[in-house]
This record gives sequence, C-alpha cells and structure tokens, in this order.
Amino acid sequence: MIKFRSISKSKVLLFSLIILSSIYVFVVNEYLYLKDNPESIVRYKSMLLLLIPHVIFGLTALVIGPFQFSETLRKNNLKLHRKLGKIYIIAILLATPFAILMNIYYPIDGIKATLAFQNITQAIVWAFTAGMAWLAAVKQQITIHKMWAARSYGITLVFVFSRIYNPMPLFIENSEIDDFTHFLWILVVLALIIPDVLVFNKKLFSVKKKNSSYLHK
Repeated sequence: MIKFRSISKSKVLLFSLIILSSIYVFVVNEYLYLKDNPESIVRYKSMLLLLIPHVIFGLTALVIGPFQFSETLRKNNLKLHRKLGKIYIIAILLATPFAILMNIYYPIDGIKATLAFQNITQAIVWAFTAGMAWLAAVKQQITIHKMWAARSYGITLVFVFSRIYNPMPLFIENSEIDDFTHFLWILVVLALIIPDVLVFNKKLFSVKKKNSSYLHK
C-alpha cells in the first residue's frame, strides 16, 4: 500500500491551487461564459472533431501530471509511475496536433495572426518538452527526465492559468488588441523556468560546504 504521509505541505498547497484554478476555469470561464455567448458556441461546435479529442487528451495530462511528481509513488510503485508517465506523455503528443489544427483552421474572428502563432508555438513546445522527458526516461537519465517532465507540466498549466481571467470579452471589445498574446508568451517562459526551481529547489538552495570549493578551483 502506498503511504502519502511524506507529501510535503508545499506540494499539497501547490496542487490544491492547481485543482481550484482548474475548477474555476472550467466552470466559470468556460461553461458559464459559453452559456451566455451563442457565437462562441457556434465556433466550438464547428470544430468539435478537433476540440473533443484535444480536451480529452489535455485533461488526461492535467490530471495525471501531479502524480508524476510524487516521490512516494515513484519509490513504492515504480511500475504505476512508469505507466502513468507513458499515458501522460502520449496524451500530450496526441493533444498537440489537434491544438495546431484548431488554430490554423478555426482562428477567432478578427484576432491578429500573432495569437494563433503563439498558440501553435506553445503546442509545439508542449510536445517537445514531453518528448524530451520521454527520451530522458528511456536513456535512464532520471535528473534530466524530471527537469523536462516538470517543464512539460508547466506548459500544460498555461492553459489553466491563462484563463483565470477570461480574455474573450476583451477580444470582443477590441479585436486588434495584442496584449493577451504577450501575456501568453510570458506564461510560457515562466512555465519553463518555475518548474525547474520547484523540482530542484533543495539542490539549488542548500549547497553543502564540501561542494563550495568547486567554485574556487
């Protein structure tokens, strides 16, 4: 039986924040917004064949991600950790092409092409980080695997954190606005930096004296 007593309070706080943010985004900024905006519903319906699989695979990665960073799970049930890891990476690799196709064939009316370019780039980075995590795992480079897996989940979370404030009303009022695209770029950069700090904070900020001599060689 897996014991979860060793899960740190910081991880509990972080993943609780992710869960609450996800619920808020899907309930308030997606469901309730669409309920009152028939034009957006028409657009979503037109791309259901791409949207449904993208959402299913994306949600799979979103839900599985936190379990991949559990040291307790990895130590007590390595087989389950590996199985979930494979599902997580495959889900991202399958979700990516649907995201790219939606941005190419179903762009938001009146929005600058820079937003579609950002979304496509973000999807490619998402797949790339997941692919690198897989490659590192195959090569048994565990530290590198953790680094790329953390980055891939950081990109996964861009979908959630970029929608805490729903940008759609802003687009409708001013379709030429490009500020949200810049905001997305910032989130992608943070998604590639912050996970490294969170995963390796103990190694980064607790330098042992015996290693300090290395800097003075």
